[in-house]
This record gives sequence, structure tokens and C-alpha cells, in this order.
Amino acid sequence: MKVSRQWLQTYFETELPSADTLAHLLTSHAFEVEGVEYLGTDAIIDIDVLANRSSDCLSHRGIARELSTLLAIPLTRDPLREPLPGWPAGYRLTVEVTDTALCPRYMAAVVRGVTVGPSPLWLKERLESIGQRSINNIVDATNFVMFAIGQPLHAFDLTKIHTDPEGFRTITVRPARPHEAFTTLTGTEYTLQPHHLVIVDHVAQIPLALAGIKGGAHADIDQETTDIVLEAAHFDYTSVRKTSRELRLATDASIRFQNEPARELPAFALREVLALITEIAGGELMGVKDTYLGPRERMPIDVTLTDINLRLGTTLSYDDVERILVRFEWEFSRSRDEFTITPPWERTDLTYRETFIEEIGRVYGYEMIVGTLPPKPETPPVVNRTQYYTDLIRHTLSERGYSEVLTYTLRNRGEVALQNPLASDKSLLRVSLTDGMQEALDQNTAIAPVLGCTDVKIFELGTIFTTQGEHLALALGARSFQTKQSILNTLLQEDIAHIQALLTQGQPHTPPRIQDGCVEILLDPLITLFPTPHTYDTPLPWNTETRFTMWSRYPYMARDIAIWVPVDIPPETVLARIIEQGTDLLIRSDMFDTFEKAGRVSYAWHLVFQSNQKTLTDEEVGDIMDDITTTLNSTTGWEVR
Repeated sequence: MKVSRQWLQTYFETELPSADTLAHLLTSHAFEVEGVEYLGTDAIIDIDVLANRSSDCLSHRGIARELSTLLAIPLTRDPLREPLPGWPAGYRLTVEVTDTALCPRYMAAVVRGVTVGPSPLWLKERLESIGQRSINNIVDATNFVMFAIGQPLHAFDLTKIHTDPEGFRTITVRPARPHEAFTTLTGTEYTLQPHHLVIVDHVAQIPLALAGIKGGAHADIDQETTDIVLEAAHFDYTSVRKTSRELRLATDASIRFQNEPARELPAFALREVLALITEIAGGELMGVKDTYLGPRERMPIDVTLTDINLRLGTTLSYDDVERILVRFEWEFSRSRDEFTITPPWERTDLTYRETFIEEIGRVYGYEMIVGTLPPKPETPPVVNRTQYYTDLIRHTLSERGYSEVLTYTLRNRGEVALQNPLASDKSLLRVSLTDGMQEALDQNTAIAPVLGCTDVKIFELGTIFTTQGEHLALALGARSFQTKQSILNTLLQEDIAHIQALLTQGQPHTPPRIQDGCVEILLDPLITLFPTPHTYDTPLPWNTETRFTMWSRYPYMARDIAIWVPVDIPPETVLARIIEQGTDLLIRSDMFDTFEKAGRVSYAWHLVFQSNQKTLTDEEVGDIMDDITTTLNSTTGWEVR
């Protein structure tokens, strides 16, 4: 979620730290920050809000509340703590909810006499700073409030909703009818089913919106709109999530609804949007309908200081915990060694003791918690047979030059289908490792020159799925730029045979089958033949000298160069001159040939060029090679072949 620092500042009188400092603070105590982008005088912080905090922190107010706690500075204005006004009754509009479990709250406000037009500059800039396109003042107002306090809203054109013979309009919230048609604001058509919840023009029985996800074209706001209905509702998060995934229709609204915001939130959002619309678009509030099942009961949670310190591994005192709870501004009391804490209504994630302990720990600071080793068990742990032997296989294959890969379990062919697939090409569980191994070989072979590899040798230990059950399998794959594949296939069979013999203590086994440079065997039939292990004594091939370096996303280009030099010139001297002219785009050089003749020696290298910023062109690499050639030829006795 993108958050504007200037927008956050509107919640505080105290000047906030820089965006980079805020990013570090949030990363250390709350959320991972993907990055900070500076736009003029503003800074946009891209925050990865995970599901456990999406109910209250997918909004500027939510992030401001977090910063208030972490920085111990008060909010100047908290829209969720200000009292709600008394609204007039509904204006010739009724609301009908057929299932309050799916829609515990539906608020509809009628505003007449608005003027639809462009939004004021400040509103456009607020929305555009976080990547939102300005549409008109009515729609922008609903979007602004959603990004401000986290409650999705929607506006309908009142006059496009049909009236009954008495002149009343009715909005109905109901399950869709079988194969009911729905057209979104953008013109996309969907065929709905009864497990999809819709907002309907009751008289015409035409869907106005897909509940919690997307508005429809039937009563959209346009330049001629003067009277509107503002919707602020709470929909069942499971229903919204299932519908969104099934229809592959994810929106800013659905993301918020499917993370279960509080039932109280719609009223506060309605107050905010009514104030904003009447300010920038005019109009008069005629009345509000509120169909409300009621708030969820806020259950106080008891937690002792012993619980807190035991779970966190800390030595916090009662005063330490109280100071942290005060910073949260939560309701709490203390009786002897026990705290009774009542969560704020917007924190629907705080439902059991450990969630409160986690909150205390992160505000206290994870860096303040001293790491301690768990006590040594009195008796040796039971050795897991499968884990023991898969570790042995990994170690053995690593010694024979193989690298382990992990390929995708979901495929486009197989025997076991998923009930709710993530994608059409990932709807089945794999029946072998070979398909994934082939893809991994293709990918690794393509970048082998960057790594300086002449042979690609990989293996995978994984589960395959058939109608007869799950099976543990081992697959090996190999390709080479220098060795014939027939020779590699023989080596693969030898390596598999070695693994089988290792596990079965030399007993007979089934010869493996080679397919396009891959060989695969089932390990399940061999498990019963394994000797019973008693300790985990298999060494692991750790390399403490290896360090991770980020790879380039752009393709490489390879060139070869060979040069004659006097026999007394070592290859290191020549390579140094090549690297000097190769610029930082020369990322690898591998000597592949050397021979002497008539008092001279010939050296040959593979040169690999790659950029971290762009795709290189033939012309760019050609110019570098020309510079290298010119430099080498300029040295007496040196001649590029």
C-alpha cells in the first residue's frame, strides 16, 4: 500500500521524521517497507501490510495510529474517535438485507443537489500521489475516504434507481440468482451464481453492485447526476474473498473487505464522506438508512506479566508494560500481576492473549530481546527416517557436483485436480518431477555462461501426487556445452544407481528410465529397505565463504577472443588488459584454450557482458570488443587472432 508522508502529517501537529526514518521505524516494529519514492515535496512510502493487520492499517489513519504508538506522539485528529452526529431519517428510500450474516450492516445516505465536476487540486494531488486516477469530485471523495480510514464506499445515481407506485426506492442486498447477469462500471460482464452477493435495484431487479467488490453500470455517476445515494456497508469477509477469487476480480475495496474491517467503521466513513462531498460538490443530506445487526462484543483479554515475559523471553516490569499499553491508548486495568486489556473496536485482529503479547513485544523492540538457546533435551530426539535419508542423498549428490532445485508443485497436467486452482495452467498436482526438471534445465542452461559453468547438473527431492496417493521422488538432470548428451545420460544412470545402492545396501533395484537428460525414481519402495538410523550424523555441505550477490534481470551477451603473445607473457597479464577495457559490463571471463607454437602462446577466453540497468545491444558490446582488440594489438608482440 502506498502512503503519502504529507497525508500522514495531517494527523499530527508534531513534525514527523523523514520518510526514510519512518520507513526504518515501520520495518523494525510493524511492517516491511518495499521502498520510498520522492515526488516533489512529498515522499511516498510503499508498505507491505500483511493480512493480520489489513483490517485496520490499509489506510493513512491506520499507519498514523501506528506511528503515534511507535513515536509516542499523539494524533492531533483521530477520525475514529470523534463522536458521530445524529442523522435525519431516510428520504423515500428503504434498505432490505435478506441475510444479515452476509451483510451485518448497510448504510445508505441520500444527498440531493450535488454538482458533479472536477475535484479540487488538493484532492487530485492526494489521490495521484498514491497512484490513483482522479475521476470526478463524487467518486474521488469516496476513494479519498477509503484511503484515509480504510472503509470502502460507493455512490449511486439516485434517479437511476426505479421507484415503486408509492414513489419509494428500495435497495436490496441479496444473493445473486442463478446465471444472473452483471455489468461493471468498466463494461465487463459477469455471470453470477447464488453464492455471489449483490446490491440490487429492488423494483427493476437489476444489480447495482457486486457487494464489496465493484460497482455496476446501472446507476453510475455521470455529469448529469444531481441526486446520489452513498453506500457505506460491512460485508462478510469470506464471501467477498471467495467471490473476488472466483471471478478473478480484485479491487481496492475487495482487498479491504476480505480482511474483515470493523462493523463500526461504515458510520465513521459516512460522516467523513458526507462532509467532504457537501464541501466540494454541494448538496443537502436528506436522510440516512442504517440496517445494522449490531457491533461485535469487545472481549477483554487477561494476560499476566509472567505470560508476557515467558512468551517474549524478556524481563519486562509492570511499569514497562503499562507504559507500552498507554502508548497504544488501549483500555486496560491491572489487578495484582494480571492485566485486563480491551482492544479498540477497529482492531479486529486482537482476539486472544498471544496477539496482545506480540503487540507489546514489537513496540518494546525485537532488537531489545536477547537471544537464548532452548534447553538441551534430556533424551535424544527420535530420528525421522525420511529426513535422515533425504539429507544423505543431498550430501551425496552435492559431492558428485549436483545442485538442488525446487520446482513448482502445481502443473497443467496430472491426476489430482485442485478444487480452487490459482490459475488455469496450475490446476493439477504434478505426477512426476521430470517436467519441472526440464524447465529448470532450460533456465539454468540459459544462464550457465554467466556462472561460468560448462555442465549443468541439478537434482530435486519432492512429492508427486497420483490417485493412489503421495510419493517421494528423486529426479536428476544434466546438460553440457562440451560433453555429449549420451555420455551425460550414462553418468545420470550411474549416479542414480549409486544412490539406490547406498540406500538399499547393494540389494537389487529397478533400472531407472532416462527422458531428455532427466532420470527419476520413486523413493517410497526403497524406504522399507533402509537401515534404521539412530542419530542425525549426516554432514551437510555448508560453504561459509559463499556470499549472495543480486543477479541482473537483463540478458547477457557472450563473445570469444583469442590472442597471440610472447611465450613468456602469463595469461593473467593479458586478462588484466582485457578487464581494464571491458568496463563494468564485463562480468565474467573464462579461459577455454591455450597452446604454444613458434615461440608464441595463444590464449582464448569466453567473455560475458551484462548490465544491471538495461538490455545491451550488439553495437554496445561490439564497441567494447573493438576497444579491447585495439588495446591488445597496440602492445608489441601481441596479436588478436
